[in-house]
Amino acid sequence: MRKSFITDLEACKKLWNRLIPSRNLFDLWEFRLCFQRHFSHEPHFLLLEDRKGIAGMVPLSYVEDLDMFAFFPGETWKGKTWIERNPIYLREKSLLAELPSFCPERTYLRYMEVPEEAYSLDLELDEIGYVLYPSDINFDPTVYGHRFSNKKFKAIMKVIKSFSGADMAFHLNRLDDLDVLVNMSLQHFGSASYLYDRRFRDGFRELIYSLLDKGWLRMMSLEIDGKTAAVDAGALFEGTYTVFLGGTNPDFLGVAKVMNMHHIEFACQQGIQKVDFLCGDFHWKKLWHLDPEPLYKYVSPSLRSEEKADQELHNISPHTLAEERTAS
Repeated sequence: MRKSFITDLEACKKLWNRLIPSRNLFDLWEFRLCFQRHFSHEPHFLLLEDRKGIAGMVPLSYVEDLDMFAFFPGETWKGKTWIERNPIYLREKSLLAELPSFCPERTYLRYMEVPEEAYSLDLELDEIGYVLYPSDINFDPTVYGHRFSNKKFKAIMKVIKSFSGADMAFHLNRLDDLDVLVNMSLQHFGSASYLYDRRFRDGFRELIYSLLDKGWLRMMSLEIDGKTAAVDAGALFEGTYTVFLGGTNPDFLGVAKVMNMHHIEFACQQGIQKVDFLCGDFHWKKLWHLDPEPLYKYVSPSLRSEEKADQELHNISPHTLAEERTAS
């Protein structure tokens, strides 16, 4: 097996488009290029070749300020990448067991979907993704309500109905509200916001306009009594409706419930295959009985020791893939 690194961006593009199928938005080269243009990390695509040709490819970037390799394009926030469901190419899935021996030292691969055959690997649980498959509820929000206790669902609907007497309107792709979304996020989360980093903010803005040009953007704004109460940015691609980021006006307590239900009702009405609310340990995702889909990570030994020290500092217990499977 011959190992090499491809650092020319155009050559990396050709490899990506040749080897990575477009299953979701994150698989699109154009999606990642929006962030690459602003983070400008040097690509280091790991290429594995044998006599049969290309045996594997791991799309990496070298993140200089953290001295580590991460999934391309290395759009880091608090030392970790944001884009989910990161793809690698392996001609044979058995090669996944050898992946650690091929990756460079100080490699941090996040948000990987792991094939069934690889559950014996000692990969770590990264975060839980939260999704909804509308076919599981017969494309009927009323059936979805059966996932809750009767008392809890009535409480949610009561909050939603409390806004019905107001002058309320949804707006699709009102682009001026992108600045509103950014300001909401910064005011609520401050430096903890993804959008606090100008590179991420500019990459996300470019992504929004790229999605708009392709007809995939669904940026929903909710206006109540002449004020923008909430803005959610998402996209619809290949049967999956992905909600990326959202923000709410603190003057409209509970308005996030209106937005959540709006996304679910839209997905049911349109016969959408999947709604992806992404990862993030936000309490509401569990309370809304979304379906958990764990994603996994590979962390090289030197970075693992650094991460474990940080976890111990914050009393966070790491889980192995085997432990997660047993628990489920």
